[in-house]
This record gives sequence, C-alpha cells and structure tokens, in this order.
Amino acid sequence: MEKNPIPLILDTDPGVDDFFCLAVVCAHPDVFSLCAVTSVGGNNSTDVTTKNAMDILALFHHDAPVFRGSDRYLTEEFGEPVVTAHGANGLAEQILPDSKRVPGKEKAWDAIYRIALEEQGNLELLTVGPLTNIAIAFLKYPSLSKMIRRITMMGGTNFIGNIGPYAEANIGHDAMAARIVFESGVPVHMVGLDSTIQCPVPLEEFEKMSGHTDPFIRNTMRELIRFRKGEAMHDAVAAACMIDPDIVSWKTADVTVEVNEGLTKGMTVIFPDENGNDRVAHNPVRERYLAVFEKTVQYYREGFYESK
Repeated sequence: MEKNPIPLILDTDPGVDDFFCLAVVCAHPDVFSLCAVTSVGGNNSTDVTTKNAMDILALFHHDAPVFRGSDRYLTEEFGEPVVTAHGANGLAEQILPDSKRVPGKEKAWDAIYRIALEEQGNLELLTVGPLTNIAIAFLKYPSLSKMIRRITMMGGTNFIGNIGPYAEANIGHDAMAARIVFESGVPVHMVGLDSTIQCPVPLEEFEKMSGHTDPFIRNTMRELIRFRKGEAMHDAVAAACMIDPDIVSWKTADVTVEVNEGLTKGMTVIFPDENGNDRVAHNPVRERYLAVFEKTVQYYREGFYESK
C-alpha cells in the first residue's frame, strides 16, 4: 500500500552537514512533503544560516518557505561561528548562486504552530541544529505538543561528545531547550553522534556514485566532502533514518538532558524503558545509509528539475 509523504518541517542551521540533510530531504519527494524549513543559529549567525537555507533550497529547485528563528539560545548568546567544521560562510567557503529569496514574515515558532494546526496531528519535525526554535514553540503554544506526531533528531549521544566529554553540539549548545523538547511529550527518535559518526562517505566512494550528477551540485558536494575529509555528514544520517529506519537499531527509552553547569552539562541521560516515549539509535548499518546517500546524489542528475 502506497504511503502518503510525511508532512515535515526541517529545523536546521546550515552548515555543511545540513547541506547534505537538505539534499536527502529534497531528493525524496515520495517520502517527504517539506512544508517549511526553519532556521536557527549555531554553526553561524541566524542571518547566515537563513540565507544558506534559502540558497540551498534554490539549488535543489525546491520551493519550501524558510522561516527565520532565534538569534540566541534560550539562556545565553551564540558563540563564534564554527569555522573549523563549516567554514566562515557556513558552507566551507563554497559560493552558491544567490537565490534572491526572502524568509517568510512569521517567526519560526509561529510557523511551526500554524503548520501543525493545518496538518491536524500528522506533522513531523526533523531537527538537525540546536533545539531553541522548537523549545520556544512549545513554551509559547502549550497545546503544540499534542499536534506533532514525532520528532526525529540529529542530536545527543550514547557515550561520546564533541563539545565536551558527554555533550553533543546540537544538545549541548542549548541544553535547556533540549530538555524542554525531550520532556514535551512528543515522541523523539534520537539519532546521536555515536551512530552518525559511523557513517562516513569518503571522497572516493562519492566519486563512484556521482558520475551523472548535475556538475555544479556534484562539484559543491565534492568540495564539502573534501573540506570535512570524508567524515560523516551527521545531519544527513538522521534524514536517511526517516527513509529507512533499519539503517539503525532502536532502543525504547525515556531521555532527558542534564542542564546543570559542569562536565555533564548537555549530556543526554537515557533511561531504557520498554514503555518509554523515545527511541534511541544504535548499531548503524553503513551500507544501508550509503544506499540512501547514493540515491540522493543520483537524484540530482543534470536537468533533474525539468521532470519535477
């Protein structure tokens, strides 16, 4: 039986990884009906991430609206741009054509609420940045948690951190926001750093699968992969897990986030529970992920937009 595409909002801070996450989502219109992209700062300022989101969507010939989100975390200001992981412009100094688009007039959290109302309980969120926008939405609209079917999240970790011994960046940069989201009552499928890190796409593997890809898109992807030295594009793994949930194994649990200052701030605290509200990814099968990644790359054949 054919399934209807998932009505989806992607909350993102583009971002090299986010570029590939958007690529995956836009390349699977049979799986996703992308209602909107909401931008948040983190990898860079919200001005930069919002423009990047609009330019990436235009590159992939997708007309989803972009709604600008928060200019700070819930409890503190943004840090400096993460130049080592994303370059000064958020995209490893790759210059995309200027889309000339402008963001929607609504704030991200207002757009999330409106679209959730319109989708009548079917809306899902894919979050691949700090969870500030989503937390603000839940705080402003207490009924929202009853309207969202599921959140799939690139964030957290079972045991290794990247901004501290226990904290992954998307959770640790706004730990309070993450706690609010996990405790909202919406089921969360957490695809953590310990899973995504096991799904690299080295440049030589990309070259084998990208022969007929639109030259500009292929070259951009190649340079982003080269910049990251073939490491995993973490956000894309979370999107792929929505397409093929068997990329990973899932453990049912309840998850919360440590918010107190100290070595454990931003730690995802996982309580295994067969009746828990959340599911936590582990033991990824890289070959299954590569199959989704390859299909994504090959979707963007030269002139792909002419058949849309």
